[in-house]
Amino acid sequence: MNLKALLLVRDMEKKREDQAAVSLQQARQQHDLQHRRLQGLEQYRLEYLNSAQERGKGGLQSMRFGHYHAFVGKLDTGIQQQRGNLQRLQQVVEQRQKLWMEKQQRRKAIDNLIEKHEKEIDVKRQKQEQKTSDEYAMQGFMRRRRSI
Repeated sequence: MNLKALLLVRDMEKKREDQAAVSLQQARQQHDLQHRRLQGLEQYRLEYLNSAQERGKGGLQSMRFGHYHAFVGKLDTGIQQQRGNLQRLQQVVEQRQKLWMEKQQRRKAIDNLIEKHEKEIDVKRQKQEQKTSDEYAMQGFMRRRRSI
């Protein structure tokens, strides 16, 4: 494969790598957002239970206690759902991280091919320059010899 083609392939792979990085970043942001929501729900549940406990010190009617209990149950259900969402998002983050790393490795492999190809071109150029220099030196030597 020639250098021009390798450079084109690298550019395409770099775009794919960048897209994978953006996708990973979005997944991480979504995970962080959902994690903060879970923490908020857990904090609210704790505050609600503390508040209910304070109110209950003076005695609670059974109906009111039932409402508190039902609401805490709904909070617990919401917390469990949020934990499930968070686990799924963690899997998405891990999948996207893996994909990004694969894209990065592929681009680096192409970079290595390009570097190798450029070195080969440089070696050929240096050999050609040396050959040309040797020819000029030989011609100069031959001219001086003839003039003697």
